[in-house]
This record gives sequence, C-alpha cells and structure tokens, in this order.
Amino acid sequence: MRVREGWKVAALSATVFVMVTANTMLFPVFPHMRRALGLDLRDISLLVLAVALPAALLSPLTGYLADLWGRRRVMIPSLLLYGIGGAMAGSFAVVLAHPFLPMLLARLLQGVGSAAPMYLAVVLAGDMFQDDGERSRSMGIIETANGLGKVLSPLIGGMLGLISWQAPFFFYPAISLPVAVGLWFAIDEPPTAGSGESPLQAAGVLWGLLSRSHMIALGAGFLAILSLYGVMFWVGEYVQESFAGSTLLQGMIMSVPVAALIATALAARWFLNYAGFRLILAAGQLVAGVCVGVLPFVAGGVLLWPAIVGLGVGAGMLLPAVDTVATAVTARGHRGIVTTTFGSLRCMGAAVAPYLVGALLPGGLIITFAPVATTTLFAGCLTLILAREEDLVPNGIPRGVSG
Repeated sequence: MRVREGWKVAALSATVFVMVTANTMLFPVFPHMRRALGLDLRDISLLVLAVALPAALLSPLTGYLADLWGRRRVMIPSLLLYGIGGAMAGSFAVVLAHPFLPMLLARLLQGVGSAAPMYLAVVLAGDMFQDDGERSRSMGIIETANGLGKVLSPLIGGMLGLISWQAPFFFYPAISLPVAVGLWFAIDEPPTAGSGESPLQAAGVLWGLLSRSHMIALGAGFLAILSLYGVMFWVGEYVQESFAGSTLLQGMIMSVPVAALIATALAARWFLNYAGFRLILAAGQLVAGVCVGVLPFVAGGVLLWPAIVGLGVGAGMLLPAVDTVATAVTARGHRGIVTTTFGSLRCMGAAVAPYLVGALLPGGLIITFAPVATTTLFAGCLTLILAREEDLVPNGIPRGVSG
C-alpha cells in the first residue's frame, strides 16, 4: 500500500478508534461517579443513553447527508462536535457542585457528533479503494483499529480513572481534534452517486433494498450489542462490589468479553466460508442467548467468567456477518444510508442496554437477564427458520468481510 493510501487508512482507522470509546471507556468509572454524585444505576445509565440514542436516531440521516454532500463534509464537523461534547461534560463535572444534568446535555451533544463518523469511515474506505487487494487490506486495518478500540477502551478509562472519575471525559477532545485534522488533510474522496435525491427518495431506496432477511440481520445486530453492553454495565458494578478494586482492574475485567468478541471476529471469514451467513447469525444469537441466560445462576462462582467469554464469542460470530450484509446490500451511491441504518440499530442496543439493566437489577439477576436471553434465543430460532442465504448476500461473500 502506497504512502498516500497509508495515510488515508490511518485517518479512517483513527476515526473508528475514537468512536468506539464513546461509552465503554466510562464503564470502569461509573461506580465511582455514581457514589460521588449520589446517583442510582438508572441515573448513571442515562449518560450512555444520552450518547447512544441520538447516534441511533440520527445515523440514517447522516448517511443520507453523506451520500448527498460527501462523507468527509459530514465526518469532520461530527468529530469536532464529539470532542466538544466530551470536553463540556468533563468541565461541568470538575467545576459544578451539581453537574449531572449539564453533563447529560453535553453528552447529548456528543451523541449528535457520534452519529456519523464510525460507519462512514468504513463506507469511505469502500468508496476510495477500488482495487480488490487494497480494499481488503484497508478494511482489515480499519477493523483491527475497531477491535483494538473495543478492547483498549475500558483499559483507557480504567487508567484515566486512577486520576479521577472526571478524567476520561477529557480524552475525547484530546484525540478527536487531531483525528479531524488528519481526515481533512489525508482524505480526498471520490464523488458519491446519490447526489440530488430527496430524503423521501432515499428512504424509498432503503425500503426497497431491505428484505425480510435483512430485517432479521438488523435485529441480530441490535440484540448482540444489547446483550454485550448490558452485561458489561453490570460487570462494572459486580466487580466493584465483589473485589472493591481499582478502576484499572474493572477496565481489565470488562475487556474480557470484548477480547473474546475480537478473537472470534478474526475468524469470521472462515466461519462464513464454511457455514454461511444464516447459520452464523443464528449460531451467534443462540450462543449469546445461552450465556446471558446462565448468568443469574453462575454469578459469584468461577463459571461466571466462561459465560462472559461465551457472550463475547457469540457476538463475535454474528457481528461480522451483520456488517458484511450491510455493505453487500447496495452500490456506492446509497452505501452511506444503508450502512448507517444497520449501525443505527446497533447504537440503539447500546442505548437501551444500561438503562434496562439499571431499571431491572433491583428485581434480581433473573428478572434482569431472562428477558434478554429469551428474546435472543427466540431470534436465533427465527433466523434459522425465516432467513434466506441468497437474500442476505445476493452475490456471495463480498471482498473483505467486516468485523
């Protein structure tokens, strides 16, 4: 890969890395933040909801705008907004005696900024690299950055939490500004083919592209992130209560299911080649559902950790398949809106999960995790029965399976 192309991939990879830190970086400091501000679990979960919900709702709109105006024109302002929101949340936490409500408003701003960059970085890489080899290599590097971000995010939050629970908020502006500058100078994107369409026309295109099988894949992505984020949110509280350890220890333990996810996702091409998309989507949901279902019965024992690892394995099986289905649906002119719509459902899972756990946990672990486990298992069975391989990826496995 030439030097110029290398800088492009580096800028896109850094964008994905920054976006991955939006919520999981704060998980290790949430127990300390909760005690410092006198909040309960449901209150603290609103800091995740405030970012993930705007991202979920606005992602399809940003995809449409990116198809209309160009990817970079949407991504760079979004990155700056993301950093500003983080800086404001951290400043409110340091300066104000009662900062929670202002922090929520700042996180809403951060959520608006997070709606576009992550998924559009993948779209932009697909636009720029037409050569099969370059596209595959660029996608591999971007997905490696995605994986590293997911694994390192709780560790970064845990290390910064050793300074104070406010410190992780200042990581966002410190990294998003240089990445925005890198995008500005490194990326010269090709023109998109969807210019001139009205929102109604774009919505019509999207509706026509998504079959029943694609809807099933959308649901699989939502449930995978819902399960993963819900369990990680609970693990933060569990570790603090059981071990009273540092934020760094919490970050290390929270990285366990994500590391299992990434390790499994690296084998995604092998799984998909030999089993196909329908079976992998179903198997991932069934594995995740079983692991979430057993959590109430193994909490407090050594079997808790294999269950958490198994959840990461299940999510790691199905998420690359969901990503690949999204990128295989359409041609370049509408790739933005389709990819961000798939991303929107995953953001919705991240938005709902901590609040759901915070609301249900006072009723016990069975009340908390049984609905998620049952729904995920049912969805896995539904995928086996209703999804069709030829609808999921009409032309076979695309070049460069996304992870």
